[in-house]
Amino acid sequence: MFGQVVHKFQRNQNHLLSKYLRAGNRSNPFENTLTILEDPAHHRKLYLIGSTHASTMLAYRTQKLINEVKPDSVYVQTNQEWWNIVKNIEGVTSQYELNAYNDVLRGSYKWELETGVRNFRNTVFWARLYSWLGLMQFLKAFNSDFHPFIPGLEVKFAIEQARAQGANVVFGGLAITNDDLLSLKTEPRFDPLSVSLNFFKLLSQVRWRRERQDLAFQLAVLGGEQFSESVDKYRASWFVKLFEKLSPHQKKILVDRKDIEIFETLYKHTPGKTIVAVVNQWHTMGIEAHWRHTTKTQINTEPINPIGDLDLEALNEDLVVNDFLRQFTSRITKSEPASTRAYITQYYKDVFEYERFRHVEFDGYSDPHQFHGGSPFEGGYQHHHPQLPADVRKQIEENWKKQYAHHHEHH
Repeated sequence: MFGQVVHKFQRNQNHLLSKYLRAGNRSNPFENTLTILEDPAHHRKLYLIGSTHASTMLAYRTQKLINEVKPDSVYVQTNQEWWNIVKNIEGVTSQYELNAYNDVLRGSYKWELETGVRNFRNTVFWARLYSWLGLMQFLKAFNSDFHPFIPGLEVKFAIEQARAQGANVVFGGLAITNDDLLSLKTEPRFDPLSVSLNFFKLLSQVRWRRERQDLAFQLAVLGGEQFSESVDKYRASWFVKLFEKLSPHQKKILVDRKDIEIFETLYKHTPGKTIVAVVNQWHTMGIEAHWRHTTKTQINTEPINPIGDLDLEALNEDLVVNDFLRQFTSRITKSEPASTRAYITQYYKDVFEYERFRHVEFDGYSDPHQFHGGSPFEGGYQHHHPQLPADVRKQIEENWKKQYAHHHEHH
């Protein structure tokens, strides 16, 4: 029934190895946050919008999109209580202005475990929950204008536009609902100490530590609004995997299970042929995976071919150029090469025993090829490549003589 969710946060691990090449950008924030999904069997279309509730520009984009596509239903990840509060806030034209009402809007978070039930176990759970939330708030270190889990202007505009067009509005609940609280309560591996230990383990991993610092610096410099416009599915997946490293059991409840709940609501219980959904952005990858799996619209990507994807011509050209430049530099500077390797790694003996390599391989400055027996003028190719036919060796020697004669004329 459900697809496998892969939170991939490297765009191409075999090619784009630098974090700077993988960094999110604002070149096209509309595509970063919007995914259009089809359901061919039932002739339905889903406009899935991932929101971090910090961008004014994306809020107006969503309002315009709903006006253009005229959906039958609009799904929003918030509750009726939040809408009852925010609909009375008039004259707000930017997310910055709406942020001033966040303390008021937090009144929609009315968590209850069992109505009217107070016991020691519940008291312990509330203490663990709020200490865990406080620690997670401290570790994520978001700016005051970046709060990806509190519904913002984008959700407000979506509901207002849907109501103006007569579309059905489906409230999906806030990021943490009462059902989630019951699941967290029954999860025994839930304490701030384990999160702290996982955080220190994370800091011991250089790549994760640098990525975290890099994103924190970008958020501090850009501010929440501009940073939110650079969050695509790869960057959102990075935050999901970070949450998994810090608190893996809670991630299964608040991300994985929530993905399934939202998908089932959209697929089974949201009426209409055209649907617009505004959800927290770290749920978009899971919802897309479940939707494509159920509707049989998976994107079939070709696996990496280690042979077909290897540019042999460019590799050979690089080896030839490197070989020539090494010879040319050594002859001009009258110095021996550090190595005759095209690539040096810690596995090569000459990295650790360069003296042995030099005395065995180097045959003097007069040797044009700069390693023992390698000169084509002294039978080097016959020594190293006895399998070559005589006419081929002769042609190689003539080519080398012409090449060096040409360079001697110009230098």
